[in-house]
Parts: sequence; structure tokens; C-alpha cells
Amino acid sequence: MTKLLSANFLRLWRNNAFWGSMGVSLGMGLFMVVDSWHSAQESGGAWASTVDAELFKYAAFIGILAAELIPLFFGTEYSDGAIRNKIVVGQSRLSIYFANLITGFAACVLCSVAYMLGCAALGIPLLGWFTQPPTLLFTALIGSLLMTAAFCAIFTFVTMNCAKKSTSVVICLLGAFAAFIGAIVIHSMLEAPEFISGYELSVGGQIVSAQPEPNPNYLTGAKRELYQFIFDLLPSGQSVQYCSLVLSNPVRLMGLAAAVCAVFTGAGAALFKRKDLK
Repeated sequence: MTKLLSANFLRLWRNNAFWGSMGVSLGMGLFMVVDSWHSAQESGGAWASTVDAELFKYAAFIGILAAELIPLFFGTEYSDGAIRNKIVVGQSRLSIYFANLITGFAACVLCSVAYMLGCAALGIPLLGWFTQPPTLLFTALIGSLLMTAAFCAIFTFVTMNCAKKSTSVVICLLGAFAAFIGAIVIHSMLEAPEFISGYELSVGGQIVSAQPEPNPNYLTGAKRELYQFIFDLLPSGQSVQYCSLVLSNPVRLMGLAAAVCAVFTGAGAALFKRKDLK
């Protein structure tokens, strides 16, 4: 596998999609800081962000980036016969699969590092030093890396078992966007207030508060637990939580991310081992 990884990383350093993704990540890190600083200036300091509030917002786009980068980088291996050539020279299918998975994960981690370096380098001078507890930042870092691994496992599963690059790109991107939309919808349902404050007009035309009423859309009991579990299970749902540094259950998030990674890696490797490469 060492030779496979060396060849993959050599290709990665020469790949335009990878360097473009690195540039986008770095640019996003700088943009987030500048946008927060500009908003604080416009509000006269009434609204101010911190560098750690922006540091993990890469989680919002790393899934989309992985859905684009992994199939573009590895999708050509079917069309140009690279996979067959690797098998001919004695490499096993499992070694090929895991080498590609590791390379894709490393590429996404490097893009995340580019974002965080840009965010920290500009954010500390403009927004000040970190304010969140180190334990929370460390937990978010480890958890977001596991979340990234889950994304990579899913998209490697699709790419390595789909012979056409264009098809794998479409499936990965559409799947990523659908997952993010679903996560946002579930998050809005979980954040719905338990009571709705009503308002009514008095005789004098003034608006006064009425008695709060129960919100019919508020999730309770087993239904709320089910939606919370789905939200925590989806890597896109985890990304929403890491962006805001509001974690429902950090241990469960990391465990579910590891489980998703293990399931898709095992299933993908098993399918690829039986795939007809002719």
C-alpha cells in the first residue's frame, strides 16, 4: 500500500482540482473573518464575533468539497485503466480501495487546515484571541475530523463502485446537497420553540402580548429523540453543530461518525472486491 499511497500523493500534488480546493478553502477562511469584522464595524461593536466562532465553519462546506474532489480525482482510474494496471502489477483490490480512501481523507484534511490557518492568521489580529474552553475546541477538532472521514467514506464508496466519473460526480454532489438540505430542515424542526407568544391589538391600537400558546410543531417524546438521532447520525447534521460549536452530545457524535465511516468503508471495499473491472 505504501507504493499506492506514494503514487496517489504524487498525483495529488499535480492535480488542479486539489489546489483549486485548497485555494477556495483558504479564501473562505479569510472571507469569514473579514465579513465578521466588517459586520462588527457596521454595528458599532454591538455585534462582534470571535476567531473561534469562525474557526470551524469549514464544516459547512467540507462535505460539498469532498463530494467534488474525490470523484474528480479517482473517477478517471476506470477510464484510463489505472485500476487494472495496479492489479496486474500485484496490488490487491483492498489495498487500492484503502489507499484511495486515505488519500481522499488527507486531501480534505489539508483543505480544512488551509481554512483554519487562514482564519486564525487573520482572525486573531482582527477579532482577538480564542474565547472558548480548550476542551471544547479540541473536541470540535477531533469530532469534525471524524465527520470529514465519514464524508470521505461515503463518497469513496460511490466513486470506487461507479465506473463513470461523470455519474459518480453527479451522485456525490446531489447526495451532499440533499443531505445538507435535510439536515437544515431537521435542525429547524428541533429548534422550534415549545410555546408561541401571541400578539393582539388593544382598543388604543397598541400591540400587547397575549398568553403564550403551545406550538403544534414542537417535537416531543420519542419523535424528538428520533429526529435528534437522525440529525446526529448524518454527517451534514454534525457539520451544522460543529459550525456553531453547539454540540448535542460530543461522544455520540464522534461514535456515530466513526460508525458511518466503518459501515461505508466495509461495504464499499466488499463491493469493490467483487466488481467486474473488465
